[in-house]
Amino acid sequence: MSLVYLLLILMVLITVLPLYWMISTSLKTPTDVFSYPPKMIPSTLEWGNFANAWDMAPWGRYFVNTALYTACTVLGVLLSSVTSGYAFAKLSFKGRNSLFLAYVGTMMIPSQVTIIPVYMILAKMNWVDTYAGLIVPGLTSAFGCFLMRQFIAGIPTEIIESGLIDGAGHLKILRSIVSPLLYPAVATLGIFTFMGAWNNFFWPLVVTNSDELRTVQIGLSSFQNQYGTADWGSMMAAATLVSLPVLVLFFFAQRYFIEGIAMTGVKG
Repeated sequence: MSLVYLLLILMVLITVLPLYWMISTSLKTPTDVFSYPPKMIPSTLEWGNFANAWDMAPWGRYFVNTALYTACTVLGVLLSSVTSGYAFAKLSFKGRNSLFLAYVGTMMIPSQVTIIPVYMILAKMNWVDTYAGLIVPGLTSAFGCFLMRQFIAGIPTEIIESGLIDGAGHLKILRSIVSPLLYPAVATLGIFTFMGAWNNFFWPLVVTNSDELRTVQIGLSSFQNQYGTADWGSMMAAATLVSLPVLVLFFFAQRYFIEGIAMTGVKG
């Protein structure tokens, strides 16, 4: 048992050490950054690195773009996943199982494979380098549909049938009866979607060309190319600012990460 604990501690250190080093470096003076042997704790807290990093790039615009992109993606994925998951779980229609398997099967296709055809479609619609092109392709999620379908399938069908007997339609049943029961699943999917959208680098890089539409991940990459090797303190300060929303989210909602992993195995 002691060996297991040692392995767990080692894994925690491997995970936490890069994060600590990023935050520590963001508060170091240039002398501390390049000191040898490396200093784990800054001799002086250099808060000016954050102000310098903020002034070196249009971070305000990057954060607004990322917040808009992330919020729209989360709302779109939750809405489409809940409605499609309900349809696949509780509605009977021809080809339901085949359609569900085909939709979920798209999770096996690497996203990089679909980049070129999606980009070509957006180019024909004149949506390249627009908010619509950035946001719309990510408004659905096969994983989200699967998760919601598995969760809704566990809700007794008698509850749905009683609503139909009372004269309610499926949309009203979904809104008034089913949705209140989905809070754990919705919270879990929302967290995963938030993390995926906030940390997304490849798609915003492909579909945007101007600084007015860049997200924080693209901004961080550009910042590193321009200033990273010359000013590591400001570079790590910028990285800390970009990582902060995800770290805060994880701190307040860590139990949902565990629930999310368990939910993917719920039988439907």
